[in-house]
Amino acid sequence: MKPSSPPNQTHPSLREIAAAAAVKPSLAEVSPEQARAGIAARTAARAPGPRIDQVFDLVVPGPRGAIPVRIYHPAGAAGVTMAFHGGGWLMGNLDSFDAVCRHLANDSGLAVVSVDYRLAPEHPFPAALDDVWAATCWTAEHGHEHGLPSARLAVFGESAGGNLAAVACLLAREYGGPRILAQALVYPATDARQQGESLSTYAEGFMQRKADVEHAFRTYAIDHGVTPSTWKLSPFLADHHAGLPPAIVITAECDALRDDGEAYARKLAEAGVPVTCVRYLGMLHTFYGMRGQVDAAALAQRQLADMLRTAVQAA
Repeated sequence: MKPSSPPNQTHPSLREIAAAAAVKPSLAEVSPEQARAGIAARTAARAPGPRIDQVFDLVVPGPRGAIPVRIYHPAGAAGVTMAFHGGGWLMGNLDSFDAVCRHLANDSGLAVVSVDYRLAPEHPFPAALDDVWAATCWTAEHGHEHGLPSARLAVFGESAGGNLAAVACLLAREYGGPRILAQALVYPATDARQQGESLSTYAEGFMQRKADVEHAFRTYAIDHGVTPSTWKLSPFLADHHAGLPPAIVITAECDALRDDGEAYARKLAEAGVPVTCVRYLGMLHTFYGMRGQVDAAALAQRQLADMLRTAVQAA
């Protein structure tokens, strides 16, 4: 029997979405403003997240000015998760990540600090990293002033945000703090050399294109003189990974970035870091935020929340 072609691997609940995305321009073919309008429209079409006891916006000091953050504080929270949205370092904001953060706070019982980091191309590497790092350090040092249980800290990121979360853990190890108890990475971009087989297997027709990944890395960093082997861009290429926080890595089967996440999980495990890596079969990049549309999204969100809650409570 002839094996099924890659398109047939896509879960039936996502085939219509994938087909619609396939006829739209790639990121490289639209302006940043058009890309940002697109993610805003997709966000508006999705169900809002649950009510949380306290939700409020703040600005915290950053290396180039104030950084907006949104705080979700459920009653009795035992710790704080820093949350970094996806969008290829080019798009996304507090609103695009709002439902995901509400579900995370509700499912985990932890407070969530969502960071509205600066975006490329206006603010190339390392602007996004500088902002998430500054916000993480501020939360560790000053979160208690706003009632946050910030002595127990975790990080979470999706796609480009997963890259930032992974690098934040490496920075915390390098600088001796703040102490991060767990890292949750959802289809993270971890290697700017872009050598994973999944980049070719799922180059077209699966929501995110290979061309989108290339454009994101170029626009964020490579076109600005940053070499792909720079570990602050490619956490997979850090000198070593021992001593990093326990991790959960979630990947989507039909995703150009699948191999990035799974290779990083193996790298962590080889360094002795406790890690759980879960591949969601038939899923596409961005499925994690499709709660209410795709059953696997709710399952993945609860699985991630359970890991973070357990890690924080065990500390």
